[in-house]
Amino acid sequence: MNLNAKRQGVTPFTFAKPADYKSTITELQGLLENRHLVWLDICEGENKAIIFRCNLKQSVFRNIEFSSLLINHCYIDGLCFENCDMRNVFFSNSVLTQPIRLRHCQVAGMRLLEMPRRMFIFEECTGVEQILFA
Repeated sequence: MNLNAKRQGVTPFTFAKPADYKSTITELQGLLENRHLVWLDICEGENKAIIFRCNLKQSVFRNIEFSSLLINHCYIDGLCFENCDMRNVFFSNSVLTQPIRLRHCQVAGMRLLEMPRRMFIFEECTGVEQILFA
């Protein structure tokens, strides 16, 4: 267990994915606290959420124009965003085990608080030079 993650109130979530498991949801709403968001495919719908002290593992966000998304004090492993508008996305004080992948995203205005840019992989994204650091 990552002791630094434990000090920050984040508990890594580890177990094997069942062979036939597939979970697709169309929206995240409200405050999601102390949850395990694992192996999800989140696509299109209205996404206006605060994700706080959660485990985000092997999940994909696809084709989303975020109204507002705050990811704060989370344990992140294998997270990917594809074809998303990241202008209203805020990452803060999270523990990353692997870089977050952004593919074909508009990232101008995305905000990072105490999150190093090197922990993000930008693949054919626009607006990378306009990310806000705090």
